[in-house]
Amino acid sequence: MIIVTAMMHVRTGKKEAFILETKDLISATRKEEGCINYDLLANIEDENALVMLERWKDNDSLKKHLKTDQFLQFEVAIEPLLAKGVDIKSYSVDD
Repeated sequence: MIIVTAMMHVRTGKKEAFILETKDLISATRKEEGCINYDLLANIEDENALVMLERWKDNDSLKKHLKTDQFLQFEVAIEPLLAKGVDIKSYSVDD
């Protein structure tokens, strides 16, 4: 299993717009083969910090996700909403 954390910091006042951009992506991604979970979490200590917490069956499933139209469109849509780049970390977990 693969676990991914994508830490994102949005510009002040852009959190709601960012969350709206994630709704279609989350819905579509949860239906993808190999997706175990895909959730957006808000940091309770920093209102502009969010993390996408993902679990994938395997690395191939994750790679396919990163090439979907939905994900590629999401990347473009959120760019002006971000205060800085996305910090992505991936971990493998033995089942």
